[in-house]
Amino acid sequence: MSLYLKYRPQNFASVVGQQHVVTTLENALRHDSLTHAYLFAGPRGTGKTSLARIIAKGINCTRLTEEGEPCNECSICKDINKGRLVDLIEIDAASNRGIDEIRDLKEKILFAPTHAKKKVYIIDEVHMLTKEAFNALLKTLEEPPDHAYFILATTEAHKIPETIISRCQLFNFKRITSQDIVLRLEKIAQSEGVDAESEALILISKMANGGLRDAIGMFEQMTLDNKIEYERVAVNLGLSGTLLVESFFNALITQNTIKALEILNDINHQGKNLNQFAGEVISFLREQMLINIENKEQLKVLMGLVEIFSDSKLQISQSFIPQLPLEIAIIKACILGEGSTTPSIESEKVKDKKVTPTPSLPEKEIKKEVVKTESPLSNDEEGGDEISLANIKGNWKRVSEKVITPFIRVSLLDGEPVKFENGELHLAFKSSSLMEKIENIRNQAEVQNAFEAVFKRKIILHFTLNKLNLKPVTETPEKADAPSMIEMANEVFGD
Repeated sequence: MSLYLKYRPQNFASVVGQQHVVTTLENALRHDSLTHAYLFAGPRGTGKTSLARIIAKGINCTRLTEEGEPCNECSICKDINKGRLVDLIEIDAASNRGIDEIRDLKEKILFAPTHAKKKVYIIDEVHMLTKEAFNALLKTLEEPPDHAYFILATTEAHKIPETIISRCQLFNFKRITSQDIVLRLEKIAQSEGVDAESEALILISKMANGGLRDAIGMFEQMTLDNKIEYERVAVNLGLSGTLLVESFFNALITQNTIKALEILNDINHQGKNLNQFAGEVISFLREQMLINIENKEQLKVLMGLVEIFSDSKLQISQSFIPQLPLEIAIIKACILGEGSTTPSIESEKVKDKKVTPTPSLPEKEIKKEVVKTESPLSNDEEGGDEISLANIKGNWKRVSEKVITPFIRVSLLDGEPVKFENGELHLAFKSSSLMEKIENIRNQAEVQNAFEAVFKRKIILHFTLNKLNLKPVTETPEKADAPSMIEMANEVFGD
């Protein structure tokens, strides 16, 4: 027996994630106030047919508890659990969708139940019925026999005629949260003696998209030697992994088009699902968008990226070269990162306004010096061979690679060594926001440690904001003020 059938809910208490439905139905059973027709609507695998069977047990149970729970011990409950109660009729509307099947139902419903107190009809995927079949069912729903109950289930409630919906009590089933799915999978793992990594269960819960049945199916599929490991789950599901997605995002925000294309090429050659990868990127961008919800400028850029990759995802299945839409998306994203904006981001507020070009700033540096964190070192204290500015510039990439924190490393590459004298290094930055990040005492210390790791000596840092080569603004204010991707990175990665 599959795990889903083995751990299928048998009472209201074991139903996961649908408390708003369970509470109402339990109360109706306790007070004997059930209606004769229900419509359960919601995504697949959320417990619609399972709850319908529990209601059938509750209606016919001979030892219903005070809380409205079926006992699961009487002959009726046991027959329903084993699927052999003749008075519980389950109809798959996808394969029994015609008017003839509904006419047959109308004839048989007039007969009294054989063993149970009431007959219960569960019609799954009811939206698949034809128009004629719905019309034939309508009269029965309007005036059902006292001994009959209908429970209709659908994943697409919008396809059901309003006349049918109006004669049913409608319950909307929610997608089950990842947290609830993980808790359920942990209980199953414990019962089955499976050693499951928490990260693997979280990944399964996310991929199940709110469907517990799919999650349990994946759980069973990924179990090997009574173990479920994250790497195995990621590989079997064709996922690229969080680190790879973050690396891809990092390439985009630094406008490293070649690196981003290389990552995409590797994913394609490994046979991974490009559509799935695009979905992972969009999900990651969505998370960053929610994190930076109060930063309007960064939201513009992130929304632009979401739109670019959402459009490319739709085109993958239709493209002669599957990776081409994503390659175009990468190029567009890097252009966006340089300060351009996508059409959806460009505001129409100033369409009719004339924009006066701003005169360029004179070619001079705006200098900003930081309070020294330690006193200058003497030549005797510095030790080692003399270091020239040219030597520092030539090894600047090596210094940045020694920096541990990703954003500090990216920020440091925006700075250029312009002067080195008496153990004091002066850096000129193009971006004021990135310079301010490096000014942080803790971040300075990390840069100083990286420098010492390469040149075997300590330094003191000074910072200069370089605003050379600013051009007149000839476009709309939105476009002129669009942030660069490097500038938005400080909030994405933090200190």
